[in-house]
Amino acid sequence: MPISKTDLFSKDVENGMGKRFGARVWLYPLWLLMLTLLCALGVWQLERAEQKRQWLTEQQGAALNNPTQAELEYALAGRQWVPVRLTGEWIPEEPLFLDNRTHEGRVGYEVLLPARLITGQALLVNLGWIEAPERRELKPGVARPTIAQLEGVIGRPVATYTLSERQLSADWRLQRLDTQQAGEQWQLQLEPWVLWLKRPAQRDMVPRLPGSATMAPERHLGYAVQWFALALTLVLIVGVLEWKAHKQPRKAG
Repeated sequence: MPISKTDLFSKDVENGMGKRFGARVWLYPLWLLMLTLLCALGVWQLERAEQKRQWLTEQQGAALNNPTQAELEYALAGRQWVPVRLTGEWIPEEPLFLDNRTHEGRVGYEVLLPARLITGQALLVNLGWIEAPERRELKPGVARPTIAQLEGVIGRPVATYTLSERQLSADWRLQRLDTQQAGEQWQLQLEPWVLWLKRPAQRDMVPRLPGSATMAPERHLGYAVQWFALALTLVLIVGVLEWKAHKQPRKAG
């Protein structure tokens, strides 16, 4: 049976579409991977925004006055941060400095000192941020606080990313907030919690509550919108390209 021109044209169109589809088929997994990645980044930023909002809510709650260890453990079992007012005295040890901390674009440290509470517990206290000297090998000068009333937020250290442990070039410098490591430096048995002061211990210090040195919830929300917008843009681009690819064979007739 002879093959008509219409059949030949239909086969040419099918072959052309098949070639174009084969040329694009390897792109589909890449598009899907990029879309999944963009959406995952958006969801992650939304989760971070909610986490920061929860932190701020907990840190602004009613403060516990000199809670016992049992009361503090009970409070921390239900939330990550507990506002407290504590009475104690500073243990005569040299301060440690948490490295790689910035404030308004300036490089500095967070100052750490041990305090002994009236309950007898030894606690690591984060006094706040201080600007670093011009030369890295210089140890910042810090006057020992005299205030015995400590008001702030207590909780467990937040895990942070450490660039390199080789930066530990001085025994007074820490790369991460670690109560066990600080206790070994001071030869003290410290509680696993940290107290972040709400008010500066001295004039040139800046209070650093947990999360205050990082992005606010609104900025995380803004980044989430950007990631989802990029995902939507990718979908639109792929949709337009596919529409054009399917329209092109029809123009041949």
